[in-house]
Amino acid sequence: MKAILSSLGKEFKLVFRNGISLFMALAPAILAIVFILIFGATQSASLKLAVSKQVDAVTVENLSRIADIELFSDETKLLSRVRATDAVAGITVKDGAPVLVFAGDEGEDYMTGTRLLVQTALSGAQVSYQAESVEPKGSLAYNLSMIAVLLMGLFIGGATIGFSIVNERETNMISAVSVSPLQFVNYILIKLFPAFLLSITGITAATLILGRGSSLPGFLLLALFSIPVSGMFIFLLGAFAANQVAAIGVMKALMPLSMILPISAFFVHGDWRIAYYVFPMYWQYLAIDAINNGNSILFPCLMTLAVGIPWFMLMAILFAKKTKLRVGR
Repeated sequence: MKAILSSLGKEFKLVFRNGISLFMALAPAILAIVFILIFGATQSASLKLAVSKQVDAVTVENLSRIADIELFSDETKLLSRVRATDAVAGITVKDGAPVLVFAGDEGEDYMTGTRLLVQTALSGAQVSYQAESVEPKGSLAYNLSMIAVLLMGLFIGGATIGFSIVNERETNMISAVSVSPLQFVNYILIKLFPAFLLSITGITAATLILGRGSSLPGFLLLALFSIPVSGMFIFLLGAFAANQVAAIGVMKALMPLSMILPISAFFVHGDWRIAYYVFPMYWQYLAIDAINNGNSILFPCLMTLAVGIPWFMLMAILFAKKTKLRVGR
């Protein structure tokens, strides 16, 4: 047990010492932040107005009925806010009357709708309506990009530890492992455990940054069922890359395989999706989609495990043959 714990400590030291591995470990959080910068934290449909403090209190109160208000005492800062990348209109005062200001690139529909809402609010007219709460849905690009970020969170644990194995091959440390009393099963466990920890760290960071904290238990359960998939990537990378340069080349193939391939199933007719059933990443994709839509994830999680185990065993045996490690000892 002491030897196993010592080996686990060595794994994490290698991860934090290797620049590529460290970047990969941080990749899910970085991608989630980029996602937020591109799509926005919640894709809120609420109207936002940058309002000058010169606008009287009654007008501000009326505007607050139809929009989220940001008050500005400086006209220059107000105009800078209006010119920002998100769609925010401005309300300033000219000749004692409120004036609606646009950046000009928001689109005619947005500007027309905003004018009508502001006019209605300022007129004091009472509009009757019925409010209903529905689950917000993003665009196709939004949903698929979110799934890709979450798939990266699951993928990164196995890939990062795979680079650790590549380092062992490159420095010939693997030869010492082959003549040590360490059993191959224990060697596998030493690799799987830190990969699992990195996967749950990555998926947790991505989930919280994306504002999906309520769905975190489902994603953690999926990470648990995805341990064989992580093992598949660990030993696939270790088997086909004997140095860091070769590992980067293998990663260029693995990343599309782990993210783009399962998402591509969305664009394939249902009758043809049977071709994806042999890939555990496809079932990971279905599980993430089920979590995001509030559906049951038990079946896709079980299929992720069932399909992942044969791939994992195949890659582990292939790695043992490539490195001359004895499986049965």
